[in-house]
Amino acid sequence: MAVEFNDHDMLSTLIKHHRSLHKIPEIGDQLFETRDYIMNVIGDMDCEFTTVVNTGICAFFNKGKEFTAAYRSDMDGLTIPETNTHRFVSKHPGKMHGCGHDGHMSMLLGFAEYVNNTEDLPYNILLIFQPAEETTGGARPIAESGIFEKYKVIRTFGLHLWPSIPKGQLSTKGGPLMPKSSEVSIEIKGKSTHAATFQKGIDALYIAAQYILDIYKMQETESPVDERTLLKICKINSGTARNVIAGKAALLGTMRAFNLETFDLMESRLNEIAREYENKYGCQIKVHCSDGYLPVINNVELYQTIKPHLQKLSYYEELSEAVMISEDFSYYGTKAPAVFTLLGTGAKVPLHSNNFNFDEDILLAGYEYYKLLAHIN
Repeated sequence: MAVEFNDHDMLSTLIKHHRSLHKIPEIGDQLFETRDYIMNVIGDMDCEFTTVVNTGICAFFNKGKEFTAAYRSDMDGLTIPETNTHRFVSKHPGKMHGCGHDGHMSMLLGFAEYVNNTEDLPYNILLIFQPAEETTGGARPIAESGIFEKYKVIRTFGLHLWPSIPKGQLSTKGGPLMPKSSEVSIEIKGKSTHAATFQKGIDALYIAAQYILDIYKMQETESPVDERTLLKICKINSGTARNVIAGKAALLGTMRAFNLETFDLMESRLNEIAREYENKYGCQIKVHCSDGYLPVINNVELYQTIKPHLQKLSYYEELSEAVMISEDFSYYGTKAPAVFTLLGTGAKVPLHSNNFNFDEDILLAGYEYYKLLAHIN
């Protein structure tokens, strides 16, 4: 889907921001160059600034209204060496913007300019430039900081570039959009012995193989039939030699579910199956699931409010089903009704790739989307 816009001056501004930010990827909440760039753009605007999560920025534009609409962009990059060869590649070795956060910031900076120069808006505007989306989850401390209560935020919006959607297309839906995710770590301790005397050992590698099969079966058969879940073990480390029974096995994987009760049930069953294996084989099994991010659940009422306006856009198409990638934007939804939207790059290169790139024309679609939202009461 090719989308044409006529605001060439704004597109040039968005491209300038994108390329400048793409050159300076930083990690976690140590985003000092990125913060300075953003403040150089919006520092003289008529707004109130609050520092969040070390190098994050909240900019509040008071339009004289009782309530506020918030818009969030993540800021941090990834520890990936870039292989692109365009003229604005990362100048920080081993780091790059491989998840589109440079594009997200660019669109929000353009939107900041629009908000600063526009008085007739139904809500005050809070722009959130958030660190640490890729690492420790910067959204949660911002949501818990009291800033939503301070500015009386009653709706929150976010946007993410998405390679599997046609170029320039906006897509979202009401209800579940992204699952709760957890990093799963499993340690199995058996007893090592020579393979010729395997009866004297406890084969941790064999137990690991059986355990994987059982937890996969559990995920497939015990999850509610009307819910999507995911459980995959993606790395195994076990054994020391070809003729020695493995005394240890370490499994690393991921688990995801849209319903918190379902997620908790799956985590409980991982531990129950582990106890069964300990009794059966005489091994020891430790299961650890990280807290992960909450599921992104788009507020249905807010989505229904904006949907008629989105349907007037030639480049909007409602998302047919939820996606399985997680996002810490979910924490903003615990403070105010929230809607997260995907903006297609149409590129074959997936997120988190060392050559991630996109056609910069789509930045204008995101900017226009934010403008549209700002006028919806």
